[in-house]
Amino acid sequence: MIENITFLHNNWIPYISISAIVVWLVFVWKESPHFGKRKFWMNITVALFAIVSLSIIALQPALPILGKNTKVALLTNGYDTKQLDSLKKAHKRIQTFPYKANQPIFENIQTSDTVFVLGEGVAPFDFWQLENYEVHYIKSDVPSGVVRFTYDQSSVVGEQLEFEGLYNNPTKGNRLILEGPGGNSLDSITLVSDTASAFQVSTELKATGNYVFSLVEKDSLGTIRSRSPIPVKVKDRTHLKILIVNGFPTFETKYLKNYLAEMGHEVLVKSRITKGKYKFEYFNTDRIPIGALSEKNLAPFDLVMLDATTAKNVGQPSRTALENAIREDGLGLFIQPDDDFFRSRKSITAFDFSREKSTETSLINSPKITIGKYPFLFKDQFQLQAIPKNGSEQIVSAYKHLGKGKVSTTVLESTYELLLNGKTKEYQQLWSEIIGAIGKKESAEVSWDEHSILGIKDQSYEFTLRTAIPEPEVKTEEEYRIAPRSDIDISNLWTGTTYPKKLGWNRLSIAQDTTAVFDYFVTDITTWKSKSAYENRQRNLRQFDRPTEKTTEQISPLEPINPIGFYIFFLLCMGYLWLAPKLGNE
Repeated sequence: MIENITFLHNNWIPYISISAIVVWLVFVWKESPHFGKRKFWMNITVALFAIVSLSIIALQPALPILGKNTKVALLTNGYDTKQLDSLKKAHKRIQTFPYKANQPIFENIQTSDTVFVLGEGVAPFDFWQLENYEVHYIKSDVPSGVVRFTYDQSSVVGEQLEFEGLYNNPTKGNRLILEGPGGNSLDSITLVSDTASAFQVSTELKATGNYVFSLVEKDSLGTIRSRSPIPVKVKDRTHLKILIVNGFPTFETKYLKNYLAEMGHEVLVKSRITKGKYKFEYFNTDRIPIGALSEKNLAPFDLVMLDATTAKNVGQPSRTALENAIREDGLGLFIQPDDDFFRSRKSITAFDFSREKSTETSLINSPKITIGKYPFLFKDQFQLQAIPKNGSEQIVSAYKHLGKGKVSTTVLESTYELLLNGKTKEYQQLWSEIIGAIGKKESAEVSWDEHSILGIKDQSYEFTLRTAIPEPEVKTEEEYRIAPRSDIDISNLWTGTTYPKKLGWNRLSIAQDTTAVFDYFVTDITTWKSKSAYENRQRNLRQFDRPTEKTTEQISPLEPINPIGFYIFFLLCMGYLWLAPKLGNE
């Protein structure tokens, strides 16, 4: 026990020690006439005890409220009582504390040894409260319900809303139903009994606006088990002006130009037939021949698609004009690869590839459908932005920024075979993602990041925007102002946090430009409960079950030791020193 004693005034120790020694030396000097006598030794010893007692009283000794080797179980939502019982058997003196988010975790009592976290885990904003402790997260079972999902939260008219998810521990016979904003059933699937079941429901987006679809689970009797919102922002399709230049006609371009035309894009195809002779095709645009790739000829277009041979052999004046259009005007460039492309670094923006044996892959949104590819993969680099990945999370199509524009390519080969195999939807989705990612964008004063438009009431919602406005001020619908933080490396990138109070659609705007608005949807904690619990479980696993290189210093609240004993001892010593001369002690 004595090794656990500390002092509340540790910083006073040097000063009190020096003062105590000086006082004791003065007393020794006072008693020096009796040096060598028994009285001398008795008096200076008693005086030393008195001074030490007074020094201890000034330093205020204290003991930890909980001794070392004390265990604490922190009980969060969904904890397993069997796990708690096992802990109590292993650690007889373990103490339990219920967890409340955003509150002092142990209030007036903390532990100096180990904390066991049970259940769904601690909220991320409370991790800091456990930084100085040895924490073990005893994970609970993965909750039953939808634990993961993905879909395009911002889409365009005519596209499919494809909601894909993973349902853990489903009840056999239950149905998942995709309901429209009016409550009408649009698509459904029946769950099968399994540990985890992947599912997909979809519908076509037919009009612009902000909509809230719902994923409803019903049991075999038709009783609603849960209902969770799926907010979607639907915009008008942007029609691009696209120029395709090929060294010779290809099947890839044949099918691609038809798809682009069906989507309403203005397409001009220039294919070389023989040396010096070209074939021109026009879709949704005027029949105006185009010559070399000059700045004047490139100005009307939003996207240029070149096959690898044309990109390699383009003349220096055309290359310069093309680079300037990309850098200065935001033109998009897509290079259709061939076998030699992956070994050449003469393209406008060179990509790095690694060779592999596989010549087939699957897309992340269609893992059961195979598609041909060249025996190469992109090397993941800092400037590389993936468009669609394959089922193994490898990059198969990507782009790089070049000034205001983008340069893109792919390792996929003969994508038109998807159409020949009846996979029209997958083909359209693949090229829709590529074209949408690299086409020239209208320059906007403010650009909001729409990676997530789903927020939780009274919980933090983080937003990101890009703007050249110096020190932008973000306003909520209630006219509260939010000062976003600027990125340390990217001056026009800003992030901020708000705590929405209103359920439903909320809006953020810029004080300097009220037309630059951002809509997001706010729900409450009763929806998507399984997903929230699963994600928090994963965060706690990453936070607490990772190896650390250093041992954190454990802290414990201290309780002062009652000084009455030291006072009594001090008074006894002083009483002796006062009485000794009167008793004639020699």
